[in-house]
Parts: sequence; structure tokens; C-alpha cells
Amino acid sequence: MVRNKTGHHLRKHSRAARWDRDDFRLLFLFMTTTQGRPRIRSRLATTVVGSIVAVLISPSLATAQGAPESEPKATPPASARSKTQSDPPRKRGTNWAGYVVTGKFRSISAEWIEPEVRCSDTGVIQRVVPWVGLNGTVVDGEQALPLMQTGSEIMCVSTAGALASVPGLAIVNLASATVADNPTWFHNAVRAAEGANKQLGEAASGLCATVGTASAQGTATCAQDAYRMALWEAYPANPVVYPNVTPAPGDAMRASVTFDGQSYTMTVANVTQHWTRTTVVHSDAPVRSAEVIVEGQLNSALPDFSPVVFTDVKVDGRSLSAFEPVGYSIGATNGEVGPGPIAEDGGFTVAK
Repeated sequence: MVRNKTGHHLRKHSRAARWDRDDFRLLFLFMTTTQGRPRIRSRLATTVVGSIVAVLISPSLATAQGAPESEPKATPPASARSKTQSDPPRKRGTNWAGYVVTGKFRSISAEWIEPEVRCSDTGVIQRVVPWVGLNGTVVDGEQALPLMQTGSEIMCVSTAGALASVPGLAIVNLASATVADNPTWFHNAVRAAEGANKQLGEAASGLCATVGTASAQGTATCAQDAYRMALWEAYPANPVVYPNVTPAPGDAMRASVTFDGQSYTMTVANVTQHWTRTTVVHSDAPVRSAEVIVEGQLNSALPDFSPVVFTDVKVDGRSLSAFEPVGYSIGATNGEVGPGPIAEDGGFTVAK
């Protein structure tokens, strides 16, 4: 058992992939030698993609964009509340699209259908990540950590996009250790990394527009593949991708995170494929917020995706509509994406 950055006990049951010198060497080899490509193509789909997941999934960057540092507390519904809640207050320009409520909660749960995704920008990493979680936002001027979350991810990545992201990913990976002790420095580092990613991504997109994918070289460098996975995370520790399970478009998904005062239980289930994965993380860190989110990549284009419809969203067994949440919107380079109104069962839709 170890202590996390907030001083609370935290023990993880498995270890996430991390970037190391061999990963960078293999990426360079992939781009520069024909002989190296077959050798590491499977590694790109596992270690590299897993490592990208590990440094991309993080608490919302709203505070780095100058948004307010605290959220209104959860309150009971007003007697005059209609069946469909009016548009709540919203934070814009973040990497989250969904709703956040603050308070001392014990559980969060939701269901959704895995979206169809069409990759659309070869020069950058594109992501669509539906998840539920406890903690992660800034409450009363402090980051609520650890963020305990679970869900699914669809990631679009090409070799050119992966290489263009390496400098920014390295910066974020190094800076993530400071998120609790010095969140301002962390967010500044993230913004610098995103600026680098944006410039290098534009250069990679321009290169791929010129090279195309008609040749073997162009296909190896610029063709995007979509990777699907289920995962959990106890941020700022790296996330863990569950092996041997792959959600498919149209699958019915269900996820929950619960807290009993001593440990967090994260469960993600694929109702269509009849599998369930559960991870228990021992931590006495208190809960200060709850979220239901579709996550994207800030300063990157979102891929085209079918609407993510969350249903049966519950906080401590009560519908999300019984609270007064704050909405979050993704500030993608190809447009803002935010959540729709909250229905009586707590459900809402995130659509591009």
C-alpha cells in the first residue's frame, strides 16, 4: 500500500503501460526502416496505444482555461422542476462533455450505447471516451483526487499522429506527478504540451495530405486505425486497459463507481457481449464530486461519432435530474461539443 498525492492510502491491483526509451526507439524505427515496421506493428497497437491512453486520460482542464474553480453544491430538485431539466450552467473549452455534481457521494452509475466512430484527421490522436467517475474536478480551490473512473474508449491513431504527439505526451507524463502538489504548474505544462501537439499535428496532417495513403509508405505512415478498449483509472496513477475485451459499435454498456469509506469499486460491463470487469482500489480519500462524461482531446479535432446517449444516470441511487449539475463542453478544433438537456431518468445525449 502506498500514499497518493493527496496523502490518502492508495493501492492499485495492476500496473498500466508507461512510455519508456524503448517505446520511443520503436516508434522511430517504425517510421525510418521498412524492416522495423512488421516487428513493432503489434507493439504500436498495445504498448504505444496503451501509453497514449495513460497520459491522455486526465481530469478536466477547465481550470487551465480560466473557468471558475468551484462548483455549486448538489441540491434537491425544485418543486417546479419540469420533466426535462433546463440548460444548466456550463464550462466551455474543456476536454469533457457531460455533467458534474459536487458533494459527498457514495456512487455514480450510467448506461450507454457504444458509438460508431469514423476517424477523420490523420495528423492527430482523436478520442471518444464515455465514462463515469468520482472526484477529478476542482472543488473549493483544490483538485479532488484521486479521480476514480471506468468506461470505454475509442482512439483513432496513425503512425504520423502518434509521432507528432510524442513531445507533448512526454511533457504531460512528466508533469502529471505534480497535479496535486502544484496544479497551476501542471495545467501550464499541459497547455504548453497541447500547443506543441497542435503545431506538430497540423504539420503531420499536411504531410499526410500530400503523401496520401495510395502507396505502401503512405498507408504505413498516415492510415488511421480505430482502437476500442475498456479501462479503469485511479488518476493521477496511470489507467489500466482491461485485456481480452473489446467493445463494439452498438454494444450496450453499463458502468459504476462506488465508495464505502475505505475503497472504491469500479465496474464496467458489456451487456451485449455478456462480460463484466471489476477493480477495487483501496483508498480512504473522500468523494467530492461525481461525473458522467464523454472525453475528447483538447486542441484536437473530434472524429465523427454517432450520438452517445446516456440513460439511467444515478448519483447515490437518485436520478441526475434531482441535482443541479454543471455542464462541460469539449473545445475541439472542429467545433464545440456539449451535453443536451437532462431527462427525468438522469439521461442526456452528447452529440457532435
